[in-house]
Amino acid sequence: MIWWLNQAVGVLIKIIFLPFSSLNPWMAMIVISLLTALLMLFIYKKTSNQEGIKKVKNHIKACLLGIRLYQHDFRTLLSAQKELLLANGRYLLYNLKPLLIMIIPIFLILAQLNLWFGHRPVRNDETFLLKVRFIESTEMEKIDLKLELPEGLVAETPVLRIIDKREADWRLRAEKPVNQPLTILVNGERYLKEIPPLGKNLSRVSTIRVRRNLWPELLYPGEKPLPSDSVINRIELSLPEQRLYFLGIGFHWLVAYFILSLIFGFALKGVFKVEI
Repeated sequence: MIWWLNQAVGVLIKIIFLPFSSLNPWMAMIVISLLTALLMLFIYKKTSNQEGIKKVKNHIKACLLGIRLYQHDFRTLLSAQKELLLANGRYLLYNLKPLLIMIIPIFLILAQLNLWFGHRPVRNDETFLLKVRFIESTEMEKIDLKLELPEGLVAETPVLRIIDKREADWRLRAEKPVNQPLTILVNGERYLKEIPPLGKNLSRVSTIRVRRNLWPELLYPGEKPLPSDSVINRIELSLPEQRLYFLGIGFHWLVAYFILSLIFGFALKGVFKVEI
């Protein structure tokens, strides 16, 4: 169920980003932030008590005006502050339901956007680590480990087994673009891990493949999860983080996304007559 839900959201975002694959990633970020703002405004308007929010906001303004006008009248000031506190409480309650509903689509969108903006693909002649983490019951000294690499990838080191972490690491180097996944063999069982493509300004980069489990599947939706009975807990590529640059300053994609979404949301709330 989770896999198909992630797939549906992933396909939708892939279609949205298709025209921007060769453009500056900021273009895709602006578009997805605008669409997110529109979606959140729609959800907020349909799930919130718009009339109640409007009335309580007017009441808050009246309380603030009363505090300013009667600041020398202690009894009136105290009463106005009490009313202001109650009004703020009602305002928060009005917002609770739409915010709880919005968490679900926002979380699914964030997990997908991390695939597009979180890391960049490895470049030619660049090295990176392949980390394979096993479940707790695994006896690291006894398992038979082999690595099959597609053309274009070479292993610069033999496997390093970190017993206390139940982890096996290789350092790999990309000699040229890779079109096939790598294969990890554990006691004869084959496990695949895709290698991100090269040559595009905007690429979908899956750094982690996880074992079937609700929370990890939601966090890392880039690849089909490993079987639930797998001895491998997760397969990870340690690729460089990506930044969005503006005037020479690098921004984490999450910062850019939230700032742009908020700007679009507040700019458009009047157009769509949404009380926030």
